[in-house]
Amino acid sequence: MDEDDVFQASCFGRAGLLGNPSDGYGGRVIAVTLPQFSAAVEITGASQWDFDENVLLEATVRALRTRWPKLVARPAAMRFETSIPRQVGLSGSSAIVIAALRALALRSAAVWDNVDLARTALEVETEVLGWSAGPQDRVVQAMEGLLDMDFAQSWQASRYHRIDLGLLPQLFVAWDRSAGEPSDVAHSDVRERWEAGDPEVLKAMKDFAQLATDGRKALDAGSAGELWPQLMRQSFAIRSRVWAISARDLQLVEAGESVGAGVSFAGSGGAVVGVIPPDVDADSVADVYQAAGAGFSLWASR
Repeated sequence: MDEDDVFQASCFGRAGLLGNPSDGYGGRVIAVTLPQFSAAVEITGASQWDFDENVLLEATVRALRTRWPKLVARPAAMRFETSIPRQVGLSGSSAIVIAALRALALRSAAVWDNVDLARTALEVETEVLGWSAGPQDRVVQAMEGLLDMDFAQSWQASRYHRIDLGLLPQLFVAWDRSAGEPSDVAHSDVRERWEAGDPEVLKAMKDFAQLATDGRKALDAGSAGELWPQLMRQSFAIRSRVWAISARDLQLVEAGESVGAGVSFAGSGGAVVGVIPPDVDADSVADVYQAAGAGFSLWASR
């Protein structure tokens, strides 16, 4: 291969729907990728590594030097672009990492197993960078689509199930247009309480996982449009028991609720995901978020 060859790969953002964030605590989560938001990484040959001053790209290569040295045997210049809103819990950082892993594999004519891809992406952020993160984002981004994921056992492909996207109710994502705090900051206190055996946190994670179970049953029964709005409201209520909710995040939830949608967090904070019931006009939901100065996007499979 010529050193002038260009290799590019991409990865979608994601929204946790039900069960989020119990994935980091042995729970169960239903999540979906967001094709309207993506990150792309481009690789070209170079005499030395050039990461465009991006810590995620550099950490990706550092992680591979031990586990997958073939992928980083030759230096390269790496650049990225992203349309994923920053630091609002839509998995922008993991999207950059997975896009980089995919591009490096293309350059070496290698093929990732989806579970290995997700696991390596998590290691980049947790082991190399020392951030707090869970497997949910990386698993759904590696596999793509709508996933029901049971994390009672780590990295078991048999526990990750794709679901027909046609079963989803009408979803939307809304987000704060100003950058928030990194997700590892948002989760650090809860992780400490979990490790200390805090009964309130333990119950919250069990309740989150049960919402994913209930949500899957509704999908299979074809009743998600009617039942998911209430499940989303329950999800936000559980989160409010454990996390302090910022005024801006509360505004994002209440905006959708004011016109009949069921709304909860899409990730760690800064963005929400909502279900629009059959009797609610999607334009009315878009209007309230526009009035609040928030970003808004209806979910579409492509």
